[in-house]
Amino acid sequence: MTCGLRQPGKRGIALVLVVFAIAFISVLAIAMLEDATTDLAILRNHSSGLRAIYAAQAGVAKATEALRLNYATTTPISGTLVMPNGATCTYQVTIGNVADDPIVTVTSTGTADGFMRKVTARLVVGQYGAVAAPYPIRVVSWREVTG
Repeated sequence: MTCGLRQPGKRGIALVLVVFAIAFISVLAIAMLEDATTDLAILRNHSSGLRAIYAAQAGVAKATEALRLNYATTTPISGTLVMPNGATCTYQVTIGNVADDPIVTVTSTGTADGFMRKVTARLVVGQYGAVAAPYPIRVVSWREVTG
């Protein structure tokens, strides 16, 4: 019987294999955790960017309503939106128009969690024969800048 005898050259091989297996499993677990953390950061950045673009679009809507009521307005507009999850974002709008030109440029910048998105819309305000508010408005061009 060779029950208690060790074979030469096989000393501690099981311990080395177990240490390597634990190291390999640890590296895999760390890689999976880092991947999940990166995915969460990407999701957070994406949702903040979306909130910023939604705020910019809301600013254009506010400016459109102001132009519908008073065609000659050039007053800057700003506001704060509260999202359903409680997060807040802001917008600032500038209206550039010439008194005799029916095409108005509205630039709105939305900000959320440090992300800024800009929407530039060109609107045609009024139509032939419209002399009093509310003025009809048509969108000629719409450009969203995410950078």
